[in-house]
Amino acid sequence: MADKKFGTKRFCSNCETKFYDLNKKSPLTCPHCKSEMTIEEDFVYAQPAQVAQPSKPEVKDEFEGIENTDNNDDDNDDGVISLDDASLEEEEQKD
Repeated sequence: MADKKFGTKRFCSNCETKFYDLNKKSPLTCPHCKSEMTIEEDFVYAQPAQVAQPSKPEVKDEFEGIENTDNNDDDNDDGVISLDDASLEEEEQKD
């Protein structure tokens, strides 16, 4: 982090060069293109106050007590293929 003795980091609106204002007041002169910039107000940005977030209720799994009875055996697929296999077959047919 930069030392505070360099001031605030500024951007030239003409050449978009980054520079520090060296704690000087408006009007500022860009060190690169020598254009003058007038800063209307020197804003001090404060950190937003820490607001306690309300705790979210825990979502209960509605299928928690149900057993998975799917039969995932590859022997009983009834001619169903995966989308990856289908796309590979399609690419092979194009070649």
